[in-house]
Amino acid sequence: MRSRLHKLIISGALFCTAALLHAQNIPYPEIPRLASRDFLFAQYQDDVQNAGKAIQRGSAPVPGFYSYRAQKGDTVFSVAARCSIPQETLASVNHLENAFAVLEGRQLILPTAAGLYIALKPQNQIEILLANEHSVEVNAQQPPVCIINGEKFYFLRNARFSPEERAFFLDDGMALPLSQYVLTSPFGMRVSPISGKWKFHRGIDMAAPTGTPVSACKTGKVREAVSNDYTYGNYIVVEHDGGMTSTYAHLSKLLVKPGETVRKGQVIGKVGVTGLTTGPHLHFEVTLNGKSQNPQEYLKKQ
Repeated sequence: MRSRLHKLIISGALFCTAALLHAQNIPYPEIPRLASRDFLFAQYQDDVQNAGKAIQRGSAPVPGFYSYRAQKGDTVFSVAARCSIPQETLASVNHLENAFAVLEGRQLILPTAAGLYIALKPQNQIEILLANEHSVEVNAQQPPVCIINGEKFYFLRNARFSPEERAFFLDDGMALPLSQYVLTSPFGMRVSPISGKWKFHRGIDMAAPTGTPVSACKTGKVREAVSNDYTYGNYIVVEHDGGMTSTYAHLSKLLVKPGETVRKGQVIGKVGVTGLTTGPHLHFEVTLNGKSQNPQEYLKKQ
């Protein structure tokens, strides 16, 4: 019975060969839970072990692929450990830019063979680093090419991140929401330019021309994207891992919706003069476990 089911599962998995495969219409077996009592996950673990044994014998395993929708609490670390695959294998095949990417609700591809999957068309900084690092290797050795969800990847068997790539992957620092700005009001107590009263300022004001792109400071999920608030005008709140949130207020345009996952550096809005403001600027806030933080302390570390 297990053998017959195994064959059915394998028929649904997409494999790499030295030739380009066109199998977009074949569904990936979807693992409902990363639990050993789940038959499909147990089968996946067997396939991972068999691929590892093949590598130890010096042969080249043909990788298969399963899928899994990440659940609350799943991280790159926990999923990779549970599946017994390297973090870079999970990251490179799923376009994960860093180890702290939000996974909840995301449909992940789970390869059975360890290695790096080099995207033919890099989508983020870590993929650009990988493409540059392995360009000679890819061109010289002509590694297998996979089509995964319609995308082409070169598969480098058992390859790992270089020290530079690993350092980049493990860096969850905060990026500037504006590439150029003038700091017009710091964090803390100040005289409000609107009321003229002494008041606590929960963020920083970054002056820039109307329409200047505003980027997410870290990867996260959009919790709010509100229009026409009396005080903040058009604003966005993004939730990040570790109990952190970031807020972007007085925007002229909102380019994301609640529930969307945004990447660090992704443009999510445009500078404006909406709400209570005396001129075009971005009001930028950071909270940690509900408490206001000084954004400049985080930005200084970059």
